[in-house]
Amino acid sequence: MKKTILSLLISSSMVSPMALAMAPNTDLNLMPYPQTVELKKGQVTVDSEFKVFIKGFNSDRVEYTAKRFIDRLERQTGVPTLNWQAENEKEANLVIDINRAPKTEVQNIESDESYRITTRGDRIVLSSESPYGAIRGIETILQLVQSTSTGYHIPAVTIVDEPRFQWRGVSYDTSRHFIEFDVLIRQLDAMASAKMNVFHWHFWDDQGIRIQTDSWTRLWSESSDGNYYTKDQVRYLVEYARNLGIRVIPEVSLPGHSSAVAHAYPRLMSGGEGQSYEQEREWGVFEPLMDPLNPELYEMLGDVFDEVVALFPDEYFHIGGDEPNYSQWINSEKHQAFIAENNIDGERGLQSYLNIKVEQMLEERGKKMTGWDEIWHKDLPTSIVIQSWQGHDSIGRAAKEGYQGILSTGYYLDQPQPTSYHYRNDPIPKGITVDDSLHAGESFVSYQWEKPRTKGGPRKGLLTIIEAKDGTPRAFVDYNGKSREEVFIKEYQPGKSLVAYFDNFMSYTEFNLNLDQNGFSEGSYQLIGNVRWPTTANIVASSAMEGSVIPEPDGGYPAELTEKEKELILGGEITMWLENKDTHTVEQYLWPRSYAIAERLWSDASLTDEESMYERMAVMDTWSEVSVGLRHHADADMLLKRLAKGQNIQSLQALAKYIEPAQYYARNWEKWISTENHGDLYNQHERLNRFVDALVVESYAVYDMEKLVSDFALGNSAALVELETHYQNVRQAAVASKPIFADHVASVDSVVIAEKAELIADLGLTLIEKAKQGETIRLEDAQAYLAVISESAKIYDEAIVAIVRPTEALVRHLTK
Repeated sequence: MKKTILSLLISSSMVSPMALAMAPNTDLNLMPYPQTVELKKGQVTVDSEFKVFIKGFNSDRVEYTAKRFIDRLERQTGVPTLNWQAENEKEANLVIDINRAPKTEVQNIESDESYRITTRGDRIVLSSESPYGAIRGIETILQLVQSTSTGYHIPAVTIVDEPRFQWRGVSYDTSRHFIEFDVLIRQLDAMASAKMNVFHWHFWDDQGIRIQTDSWTRLWSESSDGNYYTKDQVRYLVEYARNLGIRVIPEVSLPGHSSAVAHAYPRLMSGGEGQSYEQEREWGVFEPLMDPLNPELYEMLGDVFDEVVALFPDEYFHIGGDEPNYSQWINSEKHQAFIAENNIDGERGLQSYLNIKVEQMLEERGKKMTGWDEIWHKDLPTSIVIQSWQGHDSIGRAAKEGYQGILSTGYYLDQPQPTSYHYRNDPIPKGITVDDSLHAGESFVSYQWEKPRTKGGPRKGLLTIIEAKDGTPRAFVDYNGKSREEVFIKEYQPGKSLVAYFDNFMSYTEFNLNLDQNGFSEGSYQLIGNVRWPTTANIVASSAMEGSVIPEPDGGYPAELTEKEKELILGGEITMWLENKDTHTVEQYLWPRSYAIAERLWSDASLTDEESMYERMAVMDTWSEVSVGLRHHADADMLLKRLAKGQNIQSLQALAKYIEPAQYYARNWEKWISTENHGDLYNQHERLNRFVDALVVESYAVYDMEKLVSDFALGNSAALVELETHYQNVRQAAVASKPIFADHVASVDSVVIAEKAELIADLGLTLIEKAKQGETIRLEDAQAYLAVISESAKIYDEAIVAIVRPTEALVRHLTK
């Protein structure tokens, strides 16, 4: 039987040469996957005599790359290679052949990262045009290392590779929670292993400014609680990143997200004289807004820019610009008069007035400006780069106007989501992918739906299903004023039920609907990530209604770019916002999932096999611990040890494999709903010590169980054996975890998680026994089972008992 995800997680990351020879290229454990890979006969032995020779261009950074390779090779194999520097090419096992020096002293977006790997007998040749290609190729070679019963080897291959996108980054928030410096350095190591090349450092926000400056010292001394990065640390990090081929871009957020500036220098805000501001501890969007009419603001910005520019040599400088709360400008007679007198187009235009001045200040300092969607304005030059959190609609329309862009929507790793959702998210807008016109002989029905969401009010949209003459269905959604999107149908019974999904601009969304003549009947829900939200709907148009037509899209159609416009999409950035993450929890949200996004940004667009992605990512999960030194599992174990108070954590580890944090923003909403004053828990004092904080974002074990149920449904009865083992493991772990949870103030509310897991595991074992006997389930029993599953699928202590998904699928398959 095919190796499962779970077994891949606990097995060696090295596969045998025979397995490699038999498998198609995409089964090589490489991530991001190279553009072209050809597996050859033979292999290169890795032992204590392994030697490296640098041919062609050399420099301190190239020497560093070679030594880094050897150090990592020793981490992976445990074999010391003391005399690794070859005297000449002939005695080398790895030849690093770089054609020329970089074209510019400072790495930029045009830097050449292409490389080629060839094997000649017992020698690997890594050739590249520049050092950046060699840095990327080294990571591929390290991923190729295999361990067998006879030793360590690198298979003979020919690889020709280059990135699809030039900008492949991580936006890293260290303002909400201070992240220890060594953790940041480790993230650079990890980014390099994934061939990422931009570290966007978000050190300036409402809750703190965490970078030392010699001028305007209250900025960091009064807002950081003593937790900030010194100039020497910044210089070290920038140089460390340079050696890894990673650009570091600073962000000074303006005019909003400026509560920390307001606390330090209230006179720079637009709220009027004499106003003071407390240090901000909450999360959200706040009133303090920089005053673009105050000359002293530009004095402060100029001084800060001078210092920051001296620390960060990259050509780009990020100014934030997102989520401005315009209330201080709206309520100010001075600002409203300035807008009127200068014929400025409202508050948005006033922000642009500030941005134009800032752009000129940065240009004088040799920098290009980048910022979030809100900085876009007709008065700004197209030389700026727009980072989009508002999605393909925004980045597509900006490209239509000639602006360069990078996509972050769909790459928010602080929001738990299925990795497949991120993997499907391509930076290039695709335009409409479904035929939304009604043709002769076809019928349709449009549902106006609504799902509750206590914080921020309900979400609404329109779902339309069209049936072709042959009965084939297609569907699309108009969601919250966004562009029309295709909905991908999994199951459909006309007038009875629909299971279909689409990738909302911020979340995976799956319709699980019971249909009737009026709309959605009881039990209908939308799955947002892994959380079920009850959904209601009415039919607003259909072929059965005389004169009825398909409603026009509320948000129009998505942008479809020309080939020239596509070139303006530079790539993407993962975003890691740290409202509810800290030093000990951030890595398990980033890794190994960042490898999947890295692949989307590096590899060919045609590489879309999600099953292959999950299998290779599971291997990378272990490889990254061994080779890179990541601590995502070690940190999680530390949190579990804290809960266990000296007891064995094996049962907690086992249970954690089958439980997921409530995905998307559900954890935040639950905090808000459960707090009497609505919002008290959104702050820097929020405790991050629950069982849920030790969980991986997505259960690979449950993913494996879902595949096993699918295999069984296709006639593979042997799948039941592995499925039964999963349920037994869950049950044993849940029973053993309950007393541990009950004996700790941080986990007493998690007892119910173990109880629900035990309940669903028992149900799963009952179903498997029926399946083994060849029995089916009566409809009445199935409804009772589904009611138990539905109750157990709710959020408990901010977590989801993820085994409800394969269990529900098993019930439906066995039902008469």
